[in-house]
Amino acid sequence: MPFLPGFDERWRDAPDFIDGTLREIWTDRRLDRIARVYAEDAVVHTAPGLLRGRAAILAEAQGRLAAMPDIAFFPEETIWTQSGYKSVQASRRLWCRATHDGPGPYGAPTGRDISHRVMTDLWCRSNEIGEEWRVADTLAILNALGEAPEDWARGTVAAQSGPDRCAPPLSPETDTPPRFDGKGNTSPWGQTLADILTRVMAGEIAVLSRQFDPAAEVIYPGGQPDSGPEAAARFWSGLRASLPSALFAVQSAMGEDDAPASPRAAVRWTLNGRHDGWGLFGAPSGAELLVMGMTHAEFGPDGLRREWTLVDVPAVWLQIVLARGDG
Repeated sequence: MPFLPGFDERWRDAPDFIDGTLREIWTDRRLDRIARVYAEDAVVHTAPGLLRGRAAILAEAQGRLAAMPDIAFFPEETIWTQSGYKSVQASRRLWCRATHDGPGPYGAPTGRDISHRVMTDLWCRSNEIGEEWRVADTLAILNALGEAPEDWARGTVAAQSGPDRCAPPLSPETDTPPRFDGKGNTSPWGQTLADILTRVMAGEIAVLSRQFDPAAEVIYPGGQPDSGPEAAARFWSGLRASLPSALFAVQSAMGEDDAPASPRAAVRWTLNGRHDGWGLFGAPSGAELLVMGMTHAEFGPDGLRREWTLVDVPAVWLQIVLARGDG
């Protein structure tokens, strides 16, 4: 039996559908399956830019495969909830491994090995993906290639013949209202994670030491693991300091608590406002920025014991460079 009316009977549940279609497209190298997996009017919100419809989604996938021909995706976690009679909402975390063997958005091929994470929020209906929000750890890719994110952003603008012709990244001007505005589920774990992030963004940094396991593992843009609430405070303080007057908003919060697995949570959020402070993005530029972020967490007996947060740092730098007219 299908897990929801309208989905193929071969899919046991939402993670099976999401991971199965990932395997079909990427492991089996069936990019033609995008025309069946994604709805005709699907929208994908990515930090480098908005993708509308199957043709745009296919073109972006072809570009990724050309730059990294051996790219492989390994699902780490999918947290999901039923969002309607024939639909589900899910948040997925992937580990990716590839070799930079082709030309593309990261410049001429270098032959270097690349490892990075990707997080996606998905709205799936009637056997198709209707809307997706995606954040890739592009900073980890550039670190592997030995390139600074600001330099990459300038090079990207120059390669596209300057600011006036550069494809616009996701920004307050280019993003569109969601077609699906589901807020997740009522799990206390999702609400706990959302509350922690909201308090931190309001300036209550001390909540991290109260809510985190003292030995918590944390992984932020760049992909290098760190540990403890102090490491968490460094990242979140640096992010907030860059946009001290920006509006922080939780877009979606979900949680799961299905033994024997530990309680887990996923939150998608935005930070929208002026780059008017020193921090994660260098000297204040005055640019109006849209930072789309995703956070996954796992909880244990002593508090939050694992956190993964992704922001596409180079794509934010692209917004800054374009606002300054660089390139």
